[in-house]
Amino acid sequence: MLEMTLIVHGTVQGVGYRYSIIEHIEHNQVLVRGYVYNQPNGSVKIVAQGDIEALKDVRRFAVTGSARSVVREIEEVYHEIAEYTYDEFKVQY
Repeated sequence: MLEMTLIVHGTVQGVGYRYSIIEHIEHNQVLVRGYVYNQPNGSVKIVAQGDIEALKDVRRFAVTGSARSVVREIEEVYHEIAEYTYDEFKVQY
């Protein structure tokens, strides 16, 4: 199992970006756990745990996000984990 951390830069706060990620995961029944979080510098952090195909799905959607978001850059880091450390995927405040 893998954990993926994405730092998404651009117009991604105040435009429904975090909720579009949640909606995509729920609507498409993507099997990931973790969170999406607005960072103080204006970027959004996504931490997702799951298999490689589920993480690729989240990564593909993260490029687009909501209708009003504009993604300029995504930093990404992956590493293996032994077990889930989150119970669900949610917005973290």
